Amino acid sequence: MKPKLISFKLCPFVQRATIVLEHKRVEHDIEYIDLANPPAWFIERSPLKKVPVLLVDENVLFESMAINEYLDEAYPNRLHPHDIILRAKNRSWIEFGSECLWDVFHLSVKETEREFNEVREGLLSKFDHLEKAVIAAPFFNGAAFSLVDAGYAPLLQRLEYLDKLRPGIFDGSRHPNINTWKNNLLKLDTVRKSCVPEISALYHEQLWKRQGYISRFLDKTKYSGDVVRSIY
Repeated sequence: MKPKLISFKLCPFVQRATIVLEHKRVEHDIEYIDLANPPAWFIERSPLKKVPVLLVDENVLFESMAINEYLDEAYPNRLHPHDIILRAKNRSWIEFGSECLWDVFHLSVKETEREFNEVREGLLSKFDHLEKAVIAAPFFNGAAFSLVDAGYAPLLQRLEYLDKLRPGIFDGSRHPNINTWKNNLLKLDTVRKSCVPEISALYHEQLWKRQGYISRFLDKTKYSGDVVRSIY
């Protein structure tokens, strides 16, 4: 029986798992739900009432890191390094990436330029540490794509969208290794296939609904609707 991933189209944490599924070429089903109005079966089966959830036979797996660890062990072509020290370091950087993802979320909701810049500087300070660890030749650990790459690709994708709206959010000269890494990841077929084709438009629409500072840089003629403070 194929694993089934329960998703929300804009969730970067789900995308982490989808990247691994695509990279390993695992046959799977995916079902998108509306987190604002989730189906009853999801409420019953999801322990934390959030995505991602991976259904494996009668088992319910949750949390993106745990799901990706399962997928890496269950299917061929391991993505975690064989060296146990490097593997532990990779896990640490994936956890660090989750913190950075929340910074990117806060960039999308902060209402004033001052608050926005404070979050941006906090993120760039985190990137100062990350920069020293990234080999970017072409991936985090070097030649081989790994779970770290899957963990950061959704973050770097969204940061790219934000930077195109307001150039200068990401400083490639300050973080050249991360910049190279970002460009390498975002051109991968597995990353492109990990999200719906309309992801950029949906993300912009979500930025508009959040009405944060960054929404000032959108084309206002394209959007209407209520303000939504979704965590995704």
